[in-house]
Amino acid sequence: MVSVKRFSLSFIAAVLLALTVTILWKYQGYFIFFMAFMFIISAGVLISYIGFENVFPILMFSLPISVLLPISGETTLQFPSEIIVAAIAFGVFIHWIRRPDDFSGLFNKAEVWWLVFFLIATAVSVLFSEMITVSVKAFIIKSVYAVAFLGGGFLFFKKSKQPAQLFNGLLFTLSIVAVIIFTEHARFDFAKGVANYVTEPFFRDHTIYSAFLVFIIPVVFLSGSLKSSSKWFYWVLGFALIASLLIASSRAALLSFVVALLMASLVRFGLNFKYFIIISGVAFVLMLWNSESLLYSAKSIKADSNARNATLEDQTISVVSISSDESNAERYNRWVCAWRMFEAKPFTGFGPGTYQFVYFPFQRIYEMTPISVSNPYNIRKGRGGTAHNEYLLILSESGIIAAVSFLTLILLTYRRAFQIIQNRANPMAYAMLIGFTSLTVHSVFNNFLDTDKIAVFFYLPMAYFITALTKQAEPALNPEVSTE
Repeated sequence: MVSVKRFSLSFIAAVLLALTVTILWKYQGYFIFFMAFMFIISAGVLISYIGFENVFPILMFSLPISVLLPISGETTLQFPSEIIVAAIAFGVFIHWIRRPDDFSGLFNKAEVWWLVFFLIATAVSVLFSEMITVSVKAFIIKSVYAVAFLGGGFLFFKKSKQPAQLFNGLLFTLSIVAVIIFTEHARFDFAKGVANYVTEPFFRDHTIYSAFLVFIIPVVFLSGSLKSSSKWFYWVLGFALIASLLIASSRAALLSFVVALLMASLVRFGLNFKYFIIISGVAFVLMLWNSESLLYSAKSIKADSNARNATLEDQTISVVSISSDESNAERYNRWVCAWRMFEAKPFTGFGPGTYQFVYFPFQRIYEMTPISVSNPYNIRKGRGGTAHNEYLLILSESGIIAAVSFLTLILLTYRRAFQIIQNRANPMAYAMLIGFTSLTVHSVFNNFLDTDKIAVFFYLPMAYFITALTKQAEPALNPEVSTE
């Protein structure tokens, strides 16, 4: 075993040395990028040795304050978070070579293998891509996020005795960012029309910011329940973030928050995984069975959330309106385009990351809206994006096999969550369940798994639930606080 480890590390070192010589000899123009790559590699090796429990909180600290920087041409980078993510991903790889036994509780879980299967199916779809370079880049990003957030999160939770402390630094930087965004929005009297702009440069738009808040708000109240001496601070912060969520005006985020709270309440009162599957399955079948009447009703509703004098009732009802609400009508346009793309290439899709470039021929004039796009370049702010649905996006870009494996991964994560809560419920488990549910619901209306600020919240609950079952006896989150 030792010789295999030494050979693997020596091989990696030899490859890096060869790359260095080649770059310096023939491709000197790429030297700065290569130096950044070498920094990531070096940082990854260092992370493997100093421990993920010491580094993962730094990543969380950086997420709210990271900003989008142009690198070269159309290439951008979330700095510094994506640099840290890449280093953690490589650190997980090095750690797997050095100490494979540390992953024994990870690779025997069904959801991990379904994630691997999903990535394999995605990789296969790259081979049939309409834009191979775009798809390779998108696949690498998906893989790096999966390795860094699930693998790194697993190693963090495995070592940490107080996992809630992971979010302390994030809460500090998020508080600062939330104040900046609130102040900027106040300059415009909290007008909805500027909600997409005031979140910059920290968040691309108000929907990503809102999804971020929805996951973190339960964590804030969790932290308050664990720290009785400063409970008042966390409660004030929690309600301040709820106010920020309301002002951000993302109906999808608010809906996902309500559904997630309802889900946690049902679990608290005894809902088990079997009945969860039955209820979800029946609801899905009924929606399909009545799809035509539901579509007719959506077209009949006239409430518009963007109207100047829109009431709270109008805001609520407009969630399902596609006749008077432009954003909903455009979502419907993108969804049916994704479905037509799936029908055209059901098994391979058009390639990861390609939707935004190839969906235009699948639009129909009678379904297009004033904010529809007909050219992938020079898109106005607020009119871009892809399918606005994570599930349809995967279906259209990577095909049916990838989509089914992705849904299976989600269901198995829920099964793991139910096991944890039924065996030994604790505040952290409920916070993770609420956050994960909010993200899976929000994914019906938006797709954010291509940004590290949201993708981390898809994999962290997975990592927590897996780790909790690998420990022989799950310790209390805080020795002074008993769990149920």
